[in-house]
Amino acid sequence: MADQNDTPGTPRSDEAGGGSGAGGSSSGGSAGTGGSGGSRKRSRNRNRNRNRNRTAGSGQAGGASAGGASAGGASAGGASASGASAGGGGSAAGGKPNQNAQKKGQPQAGQRSGGPAGTPSRARGSAATGGRGASGGGSGGGGGNRSRRGRRSRSGGSGGGARPGAGQPRTAVALAPSPLPTPLDAQPSLGAPTIFPAEVAANRRRAITLCAWTAAFPAVLLFALLSVAVSPIAGVIAFVFAGVVCMDGVWRVAPRLALRRIGAIPVADEDEYPRLYNVTEGLCASFGLAMPALHIVEDDVPNACALGRDARRADLVVTSGLLRTLPLTELEGVIAHELAHVKRGDNGVSCVGITLATFVGGEKTLRRCVGKNREYRADVVGASVVRYPSGLLGALRAMTEAPTPAPGSLFASPSRFGPTRWVWIDPSIGHRQDVLDPGDLDATSVRVAALSEW
Repeated sequence: MADQNDTPGTPRSDEAGGGSGAGGSSSGGSAGTGGSGGSRKRSRNRNRNRNRNRTAGSGQAGGASAGGASAGGASAGGASASGASAGGGGSAAGGKPNQNAQKKGQPQAGQRSGGPAGTPSRARGSAATGGRGASGGGSGGGGGNRSRRGRRSRSGGSGGGARPGAGQPRTAVALAPSPLPTPLDAQPSLGAPTIFPAEVAANRRRAITLCAWTAAFPAVLLFALLSVAVSPIAGVIAFVFAGVVCMDGVWRVAPRLALRRIGAIPVADEDEYPRLYNVTEGLCASFGLAMPALHIVEDDVPNACALGRDARRADLVVTSGLLRTLPLTELEGVIAHELAHVKRGDNGVSCVGITLATFVGGEKTLRRCVGKNREYRADVVGASVVRYPSGLLGALRAMTEAPTPAPGSLFASPSRFGPTRWVWIDPSIGHRQDVLDPGDLDATSVRVAALSEW
């Protein structure tokens, strides 16, 4: 016992981790020296792990030094020393922590490098089995590398546990927006339920053109007289002046001439015809129009028309037979039809057309002035605003079934009714059996058939 303790190369029992006395040879000393050298390298590697800069190569180098240290130890004491140093710097008996690690404030090596708490136990078990402790230390270092690689893979690398393509940036694909479908009523047409500004502007131009044609005859006559009597320059000046004055006069006087032509009487008091006034006032709010002036024609034939200068100065004319014959829903459909004419600006064209047709051409001139298919267009707009086409349909059917106009009626005289025929809601009075022109939608029978399909 004294000889074993005095031998210089033999490690002490507390350093050998409980090994036997056979480890007193010089090879055991070299193993202890090699193990301490490996411990210093692994201490540096642990400092690198602390800064998260340790690479896989450094772990393999630490495992190689641990293997060299265990191979150099012939005794179980050398093996246990190598196993202890490979296991992360713990003591051979498993009870002493690393002094350097405690001074630097580091946790025990088994918890730092290997991660799981079972790594020091594998190092202590390898001390009892001799040289197998080196492989245990190597596996402990390798476990640290595997844990490090696992953390890299979870942080977005290409590790085995990572989701495929999880670390790749997602690219957004810009899709061109699909064009919105165009509504059926987006373009001005006969079947559109709303009135477009292009329609109003077209009727305005038509009215101005008709005023110019009406003023052309007196202006040309005055130009010819002054050119012969005075001079051509005086004739030109007179032509321009007379043309402007006549155009303005026709525009202002035409509504009054048209009302006088059909014999309309203004309604002085709203209490005189309260139902007519209430229906008109309510529909004006729906159309966004000012309240027109109401007029009555004393005639048993149910009919109505819209006259006036424009939408702000309009005149609504109905016959007394219309007020007596039609119920409320059908009257509402007729008033909506006439307010559609006012909204489109047809009433100004009608007044100028009646004025021009009174002097030249009669019924044919009026037809050319007002144009075709405007009665059908007013039916569509009026029924769409009221949202009850059956009311207007019933009114038109009642008009077609009305008796023949009595003698002395406005509608029985071709000379009086002809120049105003195409401004009334029922222009087919006295012409029920006429052959219809292709494409003519103003005839009452055609409009009745069209409304029946709604």
